[in-house]
Amino acid sequence: MTAITVECLVVGLHQTNCYLVGNRDSRELFLVDPGGDGERILHAVGDRKPVAMLATHGHYDHIGGSDILHAHFGIPLHIHRADIPKLTSARLNESERFFMPLTIGTPGIALAESQRLSLAGIEVTVWHTPGHSAGSCCFVLPGHQGIFCGDTLFDGGYGRTDLQDGNFQDLKRSLRRLFAIKPRVRAYPGHGAGTFTGQDGQNDEEELWY
Repeated sequence: MTAITVECLVVGLHQTNCYLVGNRDSRELFLVDPGGDGERILHAVGDRKPVAMLATHGHYDHIGGSDILHAHFGIPLHIHRADIPKLTSARLNESERFFMPLTIGTPGIALAESQRLSLAGIEVTVWHTPGHSAGSCCFVLPGHQGIFCGDTLFDGGYGRTDLQDGNFQDLKRSLRRLFAIKPRVRAYPGHGAGTFTGQDGQNDEEELWY
């Protein structure tokens, strides 16, 4: 199994967790939620080779550092198709609401439910988990090594649904999916401390990991 490293860099005004997910053997990595402070993220990458950026959703505090990283490394931003319009609309990505209008020029590559990506030698599975936004996603690491859950799930809480295309009923369904994971796994949220999600017990063929 690929030796995976996960580093968290807290960036931007809203203290977003930007994750550097690395392959220890190849020194390649991908970035999850480059929300701001692009120069700090560049410094944290160092001499390693980033191959892609992933956004759990399209709110400005999760995409704000993308352009600096794209300009430096030439890497695209993978984001669910429902949230691609947020990249170029300060109203849709909520930056206008907070009087910090921001749009992103980095190309967005559309993601879909159950899609599998091979990034830095690591297979990542996309779960579409709407609720906080229409295109919110979680990114599942192989071998029950963790899940990046953005603003869907927090340590002791869950994401708000009162922004633009948020929907509380969708969020409840998404949370039930996360709570059904067997066995429990480490969850890497978009803000705050890490947590766990899922149920104790052994894995079986009926569980929803993939």
